[in-house]
Formats: sequence, structure tokens, C-alpha cells
Amino acid sequence: MGGMNITMLVIIGITVLVSWQGWQNRELFERLKFQMDAILEGKQYDRMITSAFLHADSMHLLFNMFAFYVFAPVVLSLFSSLTFVLIYLISILAGSLVTILFHGKEKWYSAVGASGGVSGVVFSAIMIYPDMPLRLIFLPFFDFPGWTFALVYLGYSMFGMKSRHDNVGHAAHLGGSIAGIAITLGMKPELINQLMNLF
Repeated sequence: MGGMNITMLVIIGITVLVSWQGWQNRELFERLKFQMDAILEGKQYDRMITSAFLHADSMHLLFNMFAFYVFAPVVLSLFSSLTFVLIYLISILAGSLVTILFHGKEKWYSAVGASGGVSGVVFSAIMIYPDMPLRLIFLPFFDFPGWTFALVYLGYSMFGMKSRHDNVGHAAHLGGSIAGIAITLGMKPELINQLMNLF
């Protein structure tokens, strides 16, 4: 799942640069973040995309970009760079739309992070290679197939949306994941047979 691609590196570079600029300039951070009332009442729809290039802190940035770096090459092995960028951006937008649908009445709601786009890339990769061996940092000697992770992740996202027990953007994760699945299977329907053979 390794490998370098200029498109992937450009996205990571832009995300690091924008996040760093946001940390240095609070006014910029406030203008680019996902802010419910600014989007719905102020019609600043660009925030639905720009918020994905901001992060709360360096660990938040590192976690998202590491996941992106690991899974992006799988998607790029099947799709062109343009299609890859579209999957990423549409997943970001889908994450924002699901967030609006779920949190739309909470005018104070705000968020930052690439999780919606990264979730789209992760799930696109799993649709391409459902048996990919994955390993959790805290369980380094135990591998499990990607499709297992996908089911657990989707379930956890829906549970998190309902319970609201943490400060994680579960709605963005779910929206991005669904977009990644839909676009990948829509463009490569032959992958559906591969998935069906798992069960």
C-alpha cells in the first residue's frame, strides 16, 4: 500500500500549509472552519470544503494525513489523479452535507479536519481491495481484513452520531465513507462481485 504520487503529496502539502497558517492566524482559522450559522445563514458555502484543510492541532493533522498517505496509493492504483481528487473533494462535501442534515439546527456547531475526505479515500481503497490486511497500533501483532474494519467503522460512526458522547465529527465520517463507496462502485461496478464473494 506504499508508493508516492505527486497528487497525493500536493494534497498533503496544501493541508499542512493551510492548517499551519490557520494556527498562526486566528482570523483566517475562523473564516475557513465549518461554522453552521455562517454556512446556512451567511451562505458561506465554501466553508464546506475549506474546513477540511484546517486541523485543530498537530496530532489531529498527523493522524488524518497518515491515514490518507497509507490508503491513497490503493485508490491511485486504479483511478487517475483527477478521479482521485474528485473522490476526495466529493467525500469532503458529502461529509459536510451529512453534518448539516444531522446538526443543522445547532447554529453554534463548528468543525475542522479532513476526516470526511480521508474516510472517502479509506473506503474507496477498501472497495478496491477488501481483503487488505490492516493492523491497529495498539494491536501490532493482529491483522484483520479491510472489510471488517469498514463494517465496524460505519457502525461506530452511526453509534457516535446518535450518542454524541465525544467531540468527533461522526456525521462527516459517515458522509465521506458513503461517498467513497458510492463513487468507487459507481465507476467500477465490477468490484461489486468481488465484495459479494466475501459473504
